[in-house]
Amino acid sequence: MDRKLAEQIVALVNSHIDQLISSLEPVEGHMSPEEFAAYKRGVARVISAYDAEIINRIASEYPDLKPADDDADPPAVESVPPRSSRN
Repeated sequence: MDRKLAEQIVALVNSHIDQLISSLEPVEGHMSPEEFAAYKRGVARVISAYDAEIINRIASEYPDLKPADDDADPPAVESVPPRSSRN
């Protein structure tokens, strides 16, 4: 992949990630806590997929295109207690 295209893709992905994160606050007030926790987990999964499937692949060819904040720990996602098995 040429560098210009790689830069455009990283910018697009980062824009989508910013939009997803921005959706959390307004959505929270319109859902039950359980629904919001599920929504937040979904957002975290999408961001993780963007990183693993797109950003990291591009960064393997162009390491300087990996956003600096990708080295930080991902935002905490509320954990849901495991469901007990009745087996």
